[in-house]
Amino acid sequence: MTGYPDSAAHLTDELARVDLLVRAQVEWFRADIGATKPGDQWGLPSIAETEIDRYLALPFGVVEVPAVVQEHIEAAARALELIDATVDESAVPLRLPAFCARFGLDRRELDVLLLCLLSHVDSRRRRLFGYLLDNATASAPTVDLALRIVESSHRDGIFAASAPLIRHHLVDIGPAGELRIDPRIVGHLLGDDTVDDRLAGMLTVDEPFAGLDELVLAADHRDELRGLAGWLRSRPEGAVVFLHGPYGSGRRSIATALCADARLPMMLVDVRAALRGSWPLVVDLCHREALLRNAVVCWLGADRLLEDEHAEQWTTLVEAIDRFPGRTLITSSTPWDPAGVVSSGRFVRIDLAAPNFAQRQRLWLALLPPDAAFEPPRPRREHLADLLANTFQLTAGQLVDSIGSAIGVARLRDPAVPRLRADDLFEGCRRQSGRRLVAFARRIEPRTELGFDDLVLPDPNRRQLEELRARIGLRGKVYGELGFDRRLSLGRGVVAMFTGGSGTGKTMAAELLAREQGADLYKVDLSAVASKYVGETEKNLDRVFADAERSNAMVFFDEADALFAKRGEVKEARDRWANVEMAFLLQRVEEFRGVVVLASNLRQNIDTAFLRRLHAVVDFPAPDADARLRIWQGMFPAGMRYPDGDELAELAARFPMSGGSIKNIVLDAAFRALRSDPAASAVGVRDLVISVGREYQKLGLPVTPGEFGRPFYGWVERELLAGNGGW
Repeated sequence: MTGYPDSAAHLTDELARVDLLVRAQVEWFRADIGATKPGDQWGLPSIAETEIDRYLALPFGVVEVPAVVQEHIEAAARALELIDATVDESAVPLRLPAFCARFGLDRRELDVLLLCLLSHVDSRRRRLFGYLLDNATASAPTVDLALRIVESSHRDGIFAASAPLIRHHLVDIGPAGELRIDPRIVGHLLGDDTVDDRLAGMLTVDEPFAGLDELVLAADHRDELRGLAGWLRSRPEGAVVFLHGPYGSGRRSIATALCADARLPMMLVDVRAALRGSWPLVVDLCHREALLRNAVVCWLGADRLLEDEHAEQWTTLVEAIDRFPGRTLITSSTPWDPAGVVSSGRFVRIDLAAPNFAQRQRLWLALLPPDAAFEPPRPRREHLADLLANTFQLTAGQLVDSIGSAIGVARLRDPAVPRLRADDLFEGCRRQSGRRLVAFARRIEPRTELGFDDLVLPDPNRRQLEELRARIGLRGKVYGELGFDRRLSLGRGVVAMFTGGSGTGKTMAAELLAREQGADLYKVDLSAVASKYVGETEKNLDRVFADAERSNAMVFFDEADALFAKRGEVKEARDRWANVEMAFLLQRVEEFRGVVVLASNLRQNIDTAFLRRLHAVVDFPAPDADARLRIWQGMFPAGMRYPDGDELAELAARFPMSGGSIKNIVLDAAFRALRSDPAASAVGVRDLVISVGREYQKLGLPVTPGEFGRPFYGWVERELLAGNGGW
């Protein structure tokens, strides 16, 4: 004996066997009803008097079963034995046995299904069903007729709501009890695997091939997932894996890789699209489709269902998964654990964290466009990958989106041939990070013409700043490659303090640090953060830090002593809450993974507990005469004529101004020069001295002959003090 060559040959034999049962029913019907029914009364809805008379003329009792009926039944039994033996010998996978196993059908339930399929394979059988039902318009078996043909009864529960035929929508029962096999089941049994039309636009079938080895993962995490793939394959009944992580964390990629390593097909269901349909039916049809294909069903974006407005739909899905005998994957940005459903032995939750520095570095190296896509001079890929990985804590999906945004920036510059620059990638990363700090902070646009060389500091203080630059630039390697992130639960960001008077360069230094890293710089508005209501300040600060982490932004607190002042003795309720605010700040600063810079004019007022948590302190002293001269010389833009070195040296020596004040003076002098001569492109020493006088007045400093000397005081006196208006 040889096995079946394919599923079609097996199905043909099964249908022929069920057809023998139909023939037996026809012969029995002929002997029972046909013997007494007038020929002209077949298929009519009314019963004639002559037919009633014939029934009453027959003796009470069971009609003797004709021999031909028994012959058909015995032939069907012999055919079943032969079919089972041939199936056992078959070397190819057969569709019908797999179908029964996945849906849990017994022999009688399969026979009902095949009975319904008969009329789709041979239209003549529709007339037979009409004959057996004594209804010329009927073309499908009814529940009662099917039970008689397969020798079952209502007590067997074949057509109960929880039975496989009904629960999985394999057959539907019409208003008059007629049985209709679902068109998708007809197609499947006949070899057609087209997805149900009702699932169009919400379901994708995939045969994944890229496994876990193709993903950028930590070795220990890869081993965990590989073990999970083995469990998923070995446990076909009811396995549920919940993949939780932020956008772009690889939920879908890992789900696909798990199925690839488990050598299982998968079905991806878009929850957002599926919600537009009749939800309970969609869930049932998706589960049925997964069983038909022996596929893992993956519900993508289930976090939508965890919102309050979709609580009912989520409950429906969870209850359906609890009954579902197949394998399930769920992806969500919101965590969830079962309570009262889905036993723990079949449920696994995976929390996907954002990639660490080493993983981001590998992702950038793998995904950066080829060198030919960049404008000359082309950046070194390794160096660029290091910078991007260090500055932006992006997920893999955000990283891919960032490259797309960067290409868009390049296309705006040259639509025909969009060539990338390194700055485009940084801009793409900033866009994908999201700029969400607008409620309590404002973004500072960096001054592109200035560099660290323009920042005038004494050598010891410059070394402090250089150490901070190195700490920011190397934090990814120190925490990632050297492994310090595994030893530290807190303090993995960079917290620096800039101390010094107003106008000494603290804000400029923060701008330069942010620009060097390609990150946005946000200056926190303390007036918006601080609140008179208990607990609101902490809530606002928590939002600032959380948004900064999501935005990969550098945070700058100016005049930070207003928030980080020393804790005092509790004398009233406000003191207690002020201390609570400080305790919260200490905790939140330690948890922060980004870069935060705090500027203060009064270092001595900062709480010592906070000072211990600082990674760097950079002092910005008031500039001496030499430093002021460098500031004066560096303040004028290219193309503008200004006083010579000796005159500027005299200004620097005589007026002990900060860099911020010198900036104000030079700008005021430029306006003053243009007011006198609209065609002027030069600023004279007289303009500068008069503007110094204005700055002194603004700051409340004395404008005296002793401070200014001759002839400077004479200019100031005539322009500003003599009452003739000046500027």
